[in-house]
Amino acid sequence: MAKARMLHKTISTSSQVNKLSLPARLLFTWAIAHADDDGRLRGDPEYIKATVVPMVRWSFKKIERYLEEMYQIGLIYLWTNPKTSEWFVEFINWKKYQSIKSDRYKPSYLPSFNGESGTNLEPNGVQGGTESAPQSNLSELNTSKSNKGEYVADKEFFATVEERTKRILFPKDFEPSNEVELAALEAWKELEPNNPFAFMPTYINAAKKGLPVGMFYQFVSEIKQDPKIEHKGKVFNAKVSEYLAKQG
Repeated sequence: MAKARMLHKTISTSSQVNKLSLPARLLFTWAIAHADDDGRLRGDPEYIKATVVPMVRWSFKKIERYLEEMYQIGLIYLWTNPKTSEWFVEFINWKKYQSIKSDRYKPSYLPSFNGESGTNLEPNGVQGGTESAPQSNLSELNTSKSNKGEYVADKEFFATVEERTKRILFPKDFEPSNEVELAALEAWKELEPNNPFAFMPTYINAAKKGLPVGMFYQFVSEIKQDPKIEHKGKVFNAKVSEYLAKQG
């Protein structure tokens, strides 16, 4: 993986980037330097903490919130593997802003959001398994600051991967209790079946906001008819916001 990345000056005037909170903007720009040649990196909050912002006193909970900001605005793909609880990040416009010579390009060993298979992950998350993953320094990082407010919050946030998994509502475990929740589940299956992370903040959230059953199916139909749409969840969110705003 390259030691440096290109940062285009248009990032300063990007309407998308400027919708992020200031901390999320910092995390977004710094994470670019740590992505592999396909624009991917591990998305677990503890990995991001140890790799991208090791000297910034942010809790894991804050990092998760900043990542979700980027995802909701459409700057990154963010998803998790329900079986392993591993999170992944992929920059959506990576190829547009990064130019990598073919003789220096190294294919990603991380899976792509679109399901393309790369090199398999070794158990410790490092290709070939010859070196320790950045997470190996986490215990030292957290315990040395455990008497500080932010790091106490980290410890309470989750002590294990399983604890974080409990905070995510996975579609496979969801049992609809009414027609609206069923419509939300069906919409997720049609638009983002490979992204369980999006189910709760995008589709269940739309149901909680009062989106009628028929509008779920209408929006899904409209989005699927346009083959140019890449970030279907983002477009769905925009349609929901526009509809609810008109309803007053």
